Amino acid sequence: MIRLLCRRSALAIVGLAAIAFALPTTVALAASGNAAVHWTGHCDPSSTVCGSNPLLQGPPPPFVTIPANCPAFLSTDTWSLDFVGGSSVFHETTNANGDWGGFTAQGQADFTTHDGTVQYVGHATVWGGGGNNAGSQTEGGFTLNFSGSGIAGNLSIHINGHQTTNNSGTSTANVTNVSVTC
Repeated sequence: MIRLLCRRSALAIVGLAAIAFALPTTVALAASGNAAVHWTGHCDPSSTVCGSNPLLQGPPPPFVTIPANCPAFLSTDTWSLDFVGGSSVFHETTNANGDWGGFTAQGQADFTTHDGTVQYVGHATVWGGGGNNAGSQTEGGFTLNFSGSGIAGNLSIHINGHQTTNNSGTSTANVTNVSVTC
């Protein structure tokens, strides 16, 4: 789950760029005199074209602590957190020194177990971004929040992560924080 988010946050800008060019009616492009290209795009995060789903999948990796008062399926079952509606915006700037971009998506989300049962309904927000320079240094990060309610009460999930690499491609920071509250 967290590995998926870390990988997705690092690839999100590339993926969103592909979406932007696949949906030219939703994208604004602008070029300036210094050969910089700027673009912004919008999509519904629940759409398969947008590529936001699944936000999370479980069970969680061993380093995530699920409180004892939470339903057991959170720790043991296969589950998915998915947008079912909402809005998102993404942007990127590219020039001779590198590229930088970010995204934000928000909307109603369902937390569903492997049998298709919606266990929680609530609101999810995910945002992130990153960049790289001509020297191959990279940085990226993301934050995800979900707050929902269901038959087992309330569920709150907060995740944030940050990664950086140096010019050699060596990781200089890789941090992920997860909080689950029931």
